[in-house]
Amino acid sequence: MDESLLQLLCAPGTHAPLRLADSEEVSSINSLIHLRLLKNRDGSTLEMALDGGLICEPDRSCYPIRAGLPVLIPGEAFDWPLNEGRMKKAGNGCF
Repeated sequence: MDESLLQLLCAPGTHAPLRLADSEEVSSINSLIHLRLLKNRDGSTLEMALDGGLICEPDRSCYPIRAGLPVLIPGEAFDWPLNEGRMKKAGNGCF
């Protein structure tokens, strides 16, 4: 994602800053999605791997990037940081 676009984006509702998830974080997210262990805030299980994520540390949330487009819909976000118990189930101990 272009850095100038990232500077314009903010979390919906709170307008808190966002940062781009790094490749290790995206890999961890996609591992959980593959195992059907990750739910968004609307309660739906995520089924398709993400291209990336926009992390909002103050809100403790991550907004998905799909097909190169950020999805800044509050219900589509999921909790961040990822739950350590879920990471162990996924076989990834990086968090």
